[in-house]
Order: sequence, then C-alpha cells, then structure tokens
Amino acid sequence: MNYKMSYKEKKHHIPFIPLITTIIVIVLIYVFLFSQLPFSLVIENSTVGGGDTGSHNYIAYYAAQIFPKIKWWSPDWYAGFPFLYFYPPFLYYLVALANYFSPHYLPWNVGLKLATVLGTLLLPLTVWGAGKVLRWKYPAPVLAAVVSLLFLFCEAFSIYGGNLPSTLAGEFSYSFAFALFWVWIAFFHRGLRENKYLLANIGILSLLVLSHPFSVIIAVGVASFYLIMSIWQKKFWYTLKYIIKVFGIAFCLTSFWSLPFLAYLPYTAKMSWTKVVKLGELFPSSLIFWEILGLIGLFVSLLKRDTKVLPLVAVVAAAIIPYLFLNHSSIWNARFLPWIIFSLLMAAAYFIGNILAYLNNNKKIIRKERVRELAVSILVLIVVGGILYKQLPAHISYIPSWWKWNYEGIEKKASWPELQALMLYLKKLPPGRIMWEYRGEYDRFGTPRILEDIPIWTGHPTFEGLLIESGIFSYFHFINQAETTRTPTSAVAGFHYPPFDFSRGVRHLQLSGARYFVAYTTDVKKLANEHFRKLKDIQGFSVYEIPNSNLVQILDDWVIKPKTKHWIEQSIEWYKGDKLQTPMIFYKNKREKRILYSLSHFHNSQPSSVKIVSEEGDKLKFSTSALGRPHLVKISYFPGWRVKGAQGPFLVSPSFMVVIPVQSEVTLYYDYTILDRVGFVISALTLLFLLLAQFFQKLKNLLVA
Repeated sequence: MNYKMSYKEKKHHIPFIPLITTIIVIVLIYVFLFSQLPFSLVIENSTVGGGDTGSHNYIAYYAAQIFPKIKWWSPDWYAGFPFLYFYPPFLYYLVALANYFSPHYLPWNVGLKLATVLGTLLLPLTVWGAGKVLRWKYPAPVLAAVVSLLFLFCEAFSIYGGNLPSTLAGEFSYSFAFALFWVWIAFFHRGLRENKYLLANIGILSLLVLSHPFSVIIAVGVASFYLIMSIWQKKFWYTLKYIIKVFGIAFCLTSFWSLPFLAYLPYTAKMSWTKVVKLGELFPSSLIFWEILGLIGLFVSLLKRDTKVLPLVAVVAAAIIPYLFLNHSSIWNARFLPWIIFSLLMAAAYFIGNILAYLNNNKKIIRKERVRELAVSILVLIVVGGILYKQLPAHISYIPSWWKWNYEGIEKKASWPELQALMLYLKKLPPGRIMWEYRGEYDRFGTPRILEDIPIWTGHPTFEGLLIESGIFSYFHFINQAETTRTPTSAVAGFHYPPFDFSRGVRHLQLSGARYFVAYTTDVKKLANEHFRKLKDIQGFSVYEIPNSNLVQILDDWVIKPKTKHWIEQSIEWYKGDKLQTPMIFYKNKREKRILYSLSHFHNSQPSSVKIVSEEGDKLKFSTSALGRPHLVKISYFPGWRVKGAQGPFLVSPSFMVVIPVQSEVTLYYDYTILDRVGFVISALTLLFLLLAQFFQKLKNLLVA
C-alpha cells in the first residue's frame, strides 16, 4: 500500500503537460525555421556565396589544405599573412576535420555551409538550456526559445552579428559564439552562487575564445559586473578567486591560439570605427513591444530582488557602455547592439513566463494542478502561435531570398560560365600574384568579393581578402586599390586613401610584386593597355601582365631606422610619398643595427641577377650573385619567418622583408615561433591537468562511497 501511494505521489508530481508542451514548442520552432528557409540547399555540394560569406570559402579551403596544422602562413592574401592567428578559428577546425575524415560526404565547401548555420540552429536550444540552468520557472525557458526567433529574423541590421541577416552576410562565427554565450553565463551565474560548474565554465569559455572575440569581451564585462556586485555582497575575494580560475584556466587551455594572438597584435592592421548609435536599430519596429516588455520585466524583477535576472542585467551593463561611448576605436561599437537587444528579449520571456508561472502555481485561481498546467500550456501555445504565425511572417521580407542566393551556390549563378572561363585561364598562367579591379557588379557571380577566391580555383595568390586585420600589408593593398579602381572598397575603417591615379598605382603594384592585373571596366582597361601587356580578353574581363614586377629585388639604396611602435605609420607615409626607391629598413636590437650599418650602398654599380628557384607558399628559394647586398623579398614580415643562406629577415617598408645573402642560394621558410610552441605546451599541460584532476576526483568519490 505504501509503495503504491508513493508511486502515485511521484506520478502526480511529474510535469507531463509542461514537458509535452515544451517538446511541442521546440518542434514548432524548428518546423518554422525549416519552412521559412530552404535548408536542403545547405547540404548540396556547391560553393556558398553572398556578402562576406563568399570570401570565407578561401579560409575554409585553406584550413582543409593545411590540416592537421591548425594555423600557419598563407601566401594568398595581402602579400601573405599569418593564417588563423588573428581570426577565431574554431568553426574552420570543424570544417577541416570533417573534410579530413570524410572528404567525399563532407568536403570543405559543404562543411563550411553547415558551419554557417550552426549558430542559428543552436540559439533556440541554448537559450532554453540557459533558462533551465538558471532555474527559471516554466514556461519562461521555452518562451525564451521562441522569442529568440524574433531576434534571428530581425531585419533591422545585417552586419552587427547574431541575427540571420548578419549570419548571411558572413558573421556566422559571431552567431555561433552568441548562441554558446547564453549557456556560459547561466553556468557562470550558478557557479558563482554555488561554487560549482568550474569545468563547464572553463570549457564553454574556451570555446568562446576560439569562436569569436566579442563574446569574450562581453564575458569579461559580465565578470567585472559580478565582481563589483560582490563588493556590496561582501564576497569580493571569493568572487575574484572563482573568476581567476575560470578565465585563467581558459586562457591556458587556449594559449596555443590566444598567447600568439595577444603577443603579435602589433603586426595587425588597425581599424578606426566611427560610432553608430541609432534608436531605430536599438528599438526596431518588429521588436519594440518585446523590448519594452523586457525593460518592465527587469525593473519589476530588480524591485523584487530576483537574482535570476542578474545575468541579463550584467550583459546589458557590459554592452551598453561600449555601445554608447566607444568611438574611433578598433572595436566597432555597433557590434555590442545585439547583446542589448537579445537580453531585453530574454527578459521579456522571463517576465511573461513568471506571470504564467504564477497562474500555474496559484491554487486559489484553479484548484486542480493538472487543469492549471493545461490552462497555462494553452496560453503558452497561443503566445507561440501568435509569434510564429502572425508576428514573424509580417516582418520577414528578404531573408528567405538571401538564404537561397547564398546556399544554392556560386556554380548555379547565370554568370558562372564567365567566371569559370576566367579562372581556367588564370590557372594556366605561370606563378604570380593577381591584382584585380574591384566592382560591385561582381555580385552577379554570387558575391562582390568573388575574386578573393581566386586562390581556390587557380592556385595563384591575390591581394585582397576578408581577414583585413590579419594582414599588415592590407593598408598598402587598399592604397593600391584606390589608385587603380574607380570604386574601391576602402575597407580599412578610418584610413585616409589617396585619389584614383593609375600611373602611381602601377608603381605601387610593381613594388608590391603583382604579376597580373584583371580589368573589368572600359576606363581601366584603356589605362591598363597603356601600362601593361595584354594577355587575353575573357568576356567582360581583360587579363594583363605587369612589367618590371619581381618577387625578389636587389636594393641599391635604403635608409636605416629603429623599429618603434610607430613603424607602420612611418611606412604608410613613405608609401604615399615619392621615395619608393629608398625603402626604410627597421632594426629591433643592437645586433640588427650593427649588421645593417655595416652594409654599403651600391647605386647600380655592380651588375647582378636573382632567380626564383621555387615558391611553395610557406617557402621561397632563390639564387643570387649579389652576396652581401640587401634583397627585398615582397612577402609580409612576421616573426615566424626564418632564412637559410642569408642574414635576416629584417622588417622593411612597406611591410616586407629584407635578407642579406651569404650564400648563392637562399631559402626563406615559415615556422612556428617560440610563442607558438610555448602556447601549444601550455595548452597540452592544462588539458592534461584538467583530465587528471577529474580522474582523481572521481576516484576519490568512488573510494568514499
């Protein structure tokens, strides 16, 4: 009898109706997603296009090419750049891994398409999971999952991050980290309160570090908020200790990437973003009702001293300050906007959820528990139905068509035969860098950035690419572009560009080691005919060879300067000036200074020759008869470069390398730096420590039991 009663009591308290309702709502969310967006295109074997997304093709392609290396040197953009040193690499690791083990079923192009939708598919589940971890009462977690769709389908902005337009524009790493973040902050809040979940916080934060920096910036802001709160709660030292454990161990675990990232930031291009604050973006028409509801919910919850909303308050606090005040910075203030909006939407879901939870638990209104649960679940389904089948369809306009444009693939565009013909011709040319005229009309090929994928189809490097900050030569490339293109991208924000001047652009291209030029408009073709040797017309394109443009050049004249933090500004000023034949060689220590000052200037008094023996991307071999003379190597400088048969490499303007041969054959090659190796060791030891700690903890628990 006692057994039956306890069984009935247990059965009575199982929340069947809320559980079933939650499952139904989650299913409805994904039915809606898949009905609005043609996901079948994602798994087709084609090359994704659309905005910046089309340029990500090269990153995924090269990550697959160099795997199992997880970062290295790329010769293909910006006269060479450190690949995945300064851009979040995690999703590309997944793409490369899938391509490595299943190249037939998951080639890099299909893997990339799947990676781009991962954050979108995860967000409803992660915010539901965050609500559960925070112990939000039913139905708040499932309402948060539904409300996440309002954010995903918000069309008020298309580049800041998190929503579908931003994802389709190429911000899919942001979207993935954005989805993960809400689980992290839930565990972080619970972990601080209960001194638990240390491994969960470390693990998720490590993924955030490798996925996108903005999620880490917000995480640091959130931790600072909790640290300030702990002073009032008289838990400062406990909170500080917990934060140091989480962030310190996460840094050690990811130090193979984060240590070189921080150390080599001086070799990146710096943006200077102008502040953008728009009320219409902060409170878009499709979300304003929910955001106001969220503000009311936060206010009411704080009045009641409800600590379950503290994570949302912390995110708003961490994002609103840089959003409103950050200006002329390398971090764009507008990228913080999604965190504010989404926190308010989560707060709205929590507020409505609490009202319905009150009805669910109030016996005075309806005495029978099952009837209360059923009534509340019906109200939940009404809210869900209103969002999914009334509000969302009324505000969705261009997202489905953009989705189709991206995922049907570049090969399905009507202009694909023309692009294919160009690539096939370029592929047949001898090795050399390709400069091209930029035009917005290239969007008919799938993305206006389509020619950034030249290395995939031709094996030849080009100059322009997506990872602008990663390539220190990007400053100089965009000067070249401004001088040779009527409609330049001017992609380095806050940078002063020269006017169109094709003759000057030619000199800069020769200095940059460009061998080929692809023109598109009649005006530029006419100028190219005057300066270059035409190779072929291919429908709308014309291909030229640039004379007197060598990858390795013997210097006759130079000036020597100490390498200071202003060296890049000095190089930019020099590049815009008229003394291109006299580059600046920078020394960083006494040894380099002594070597450079021992050199003699020759002024063409001694005839000599240089011949490229081989060029392999991360290795360049050349022979020379000019021993002891500086040789300008037109590859971007980075600490990972080494040389055999010569002294150096030394940094030289604009951002290239100089070597001084001591043997007739010189080999430049790329290798991991000491910081790379230290980072790998720290990461491996940290992982081993965490595994052993877990093992001994489980062993201890087993022995105690």
